[in-house]
Amino acid sequence: MNNTIEILVSEEFQNERLDVVITRIIEIIPSRSFAHKLITNKKVLVDGKSVKSSYKLKLLQKICIDISFLNDLNPEPIGEKIDLDILFEDNDLIIINKPAGMVVHPGAGVHSGTLVNAILAHCGVTLPSLGQPSRAGIVHRLDRDTSGVMVVAKSQIALTNLSKQFSDHSQIRLYHAIVYGNIIPKSGKIETWHGRDPKNRIKYSVQKEGKGKKAILNYETLKSLQSEEISLVSCQLYTGRTHQIRVQLSHLGHGILGDALYSNISNELKNDKELKALINKNALRQMLHAVYLGFKHPVTNEEMSFSSPYPQDFKNLLSLLESKG
Repeated sequence: MNNTIEILVSEEFQNERLDVVITRIIEIIPSRSFAHKLITNKKVLVDGKSVKSSYKLKLLQKICIDISFLNDLNPEPIGEKIDLDILFEDNDLIIINKPAGMVVHPGAGVHSGTLVNAILAHCGVTLPSLGQPSRAGIVHRLDRDTSGVMVVAKSQIALTNLSKQFSDHSQIRLYHAIVYGNIIPKSGKIETWHGRDPKNRIKYSVQKEGKGKKAILNYETLKSLQSEEISLVSCQLYTGRTHQIRVQLSHLGHGILGDALYSNISNELKNDKELKALINKNALRQMLHAVYLGFKHPVTNEEMSFSSPYPQDFKNLLSLLESKG
């Protein structure tokens, strides 16, 4: 297995700190403190040399990251007292408003500070896991820097039933994203084949027909901003592939603002320096938010629906884009 990730420094990351850049780009690096440990232990090289976390990157420098830590065995997660924004809870499930920056479950290199650790402490009992202790109670995921509404199962019947609803796409999931450009047509359906990018193992990409898994979503433009250079878009997921919305919108040529992995501000906004500066300052993560989740209660069969208001950074950026439009 190739244990190295290589990144070429783009215009938007020149003069930025090394630890900041690799934390933003690589989701399996959960924090700057974790990035600092990798850099200190010479697991990160810039143009073949070991540098400090505070090193300011230059355009087109090559960052090489040793990710052999991915091979580490993950211990069974333990509860940690972490504040949760709970929208609803009963004996079978709990609805969470997940903040951006929180990893959903422990994985390679990430053993604490996750939503699973927080839920285990909150419930005080071991949650069902379908054979994967690190994913206790987890029915579906949100990416680390995606915010919004999530359901977690507290009982085995809930986990089994909800997993089936997500598998047969009978639930409803709506996301809002702030994207580059003006999508034409304003609404439509995207169907692609989805799989891991053969050129970059931390990314996913649209594949040739029949390769990977089918990925389907509906989108609708809610608002055009900045003379149609920016749009607020609603996406309804029918399948839940890893990074699906980010990959499909980028494939259309309308990457999400702040998404360091799938969009490049230099390509999207070639000449508007003022708008570039505004986005670089205020979109410090991908501007993607899970606004709505609907499903049937796994025990009572009651129709359930939950919504999550925009977090402050999402609201602030929208307000700035509207005021300067």
